Amino acid sequence: DKARLKAFYNQLNAQFSNRVIGNIKGYVDFYNYDYYFNSEIITDTTTIQSQLQGNEISVGGIYSKRIGRLGIQGEAKTRISGNLSGNLVRGSLDFALNDKNRISLSGQMAERMPDFNFLLYQSDYQNYNWQNDKSFKKQRENGLQADLSSNLLGSLSMEYTTLQNYSYFASTATEEQIGAGSENAYVKPFQESGTINYFKATYRKEFRWRDFALDNTIMYQHVSQTDNVMNLPQFVTRNTFYYQKELFKKAMFLQTGVTFKYFSKYFMDSYNPLLGEFFIQDREELGGYPLFDFFIDAKVRSARIFFKLEHFNSSFTGSNYYSAP
Repeated sequence: DKARLKAFYNQLNAQFSNRVIGNIKGYVDFYNYDYYFNSEIITDTTTIQSQLQGNEISVGGIYSKRIGRLGIQGEAKTRISGNLSGNLVRGSLDFALNDKNRISLSGQMAERMPDFNFLLYQSDYQNYNWQNDKSFKKQRENGLQADLSSNLLGSLSMEYTTLQNYSYFASTATEEQIGAGSENAYVKPFQESGTINYFKATYRKEFRWRDFALDNTIMYQHVSQTDNVMNLPQFVTRNTFYYQKELFKKAMFLQTGVTFKYFSKYFMDSYNPLLGEFFIQDREELGGYPLFDFFIDAKVRSARIFFKLEHFNSSFTGSNYYSAP
């Protein structure tokens, strides 16, 4: 099985900058693509074409301006011709409260067709032959994000996104076929008809005391959907406790510590090696176990030494740590 893609991209742009107006950039995008297989496939019920090819032309503009502590950025792009791309509108505002605190708001609306794997595929495996460029709709994504950054309190980011026509892979295998180990043989592309609502909040903060530091990243996610086609862990944390110092009259820089990682149990996607894609599954929950890594990072003059022992706790916390079903 072999798929080929030839692509050619050009952009012509003009830019104007003025202290009063700000920075304005207008552009025209040209994208030519040719995604193809060796031959057509003709069956009793359908004909699958050998290629998808076309030209995408779009025009857009980017604007940015700084007014004291307030920063403004925006971009808009619209499609003139072509079937893959769509419209794009995004913008952001950031405001520096002072030298140590900053807030920002951003949003975007975007649409585009799914990747080529979803639209056209051919294989010697009979179940891996499909063409969906006429039946699949453009994926639409609308999102809002708010960020607060403080040297004292850390950074907090909150994001809310709605997805329409979300594309995904899933297996249509029966319980008997799954039990026989044939789940991968029945993987196909699908589109979700309902709207998916996704919320994410991420907090980051590093605490320092002398030569010691504790770096923390904590994330919460929630997905609201009719069908469980987007599966994500609800809670994720990554925390690193480390020691850092210059030794031997600053001849050596040393950093060493332990990283703790954890994500809550969820129906993690399975992997399909033929497509190089993940597909959803609802039988096996993975996660809910700790991962500890030990590392040493040193620099002696121009020499860099790095050692890492990953998941060293596996020998005494149990063997329930698969990275995929």
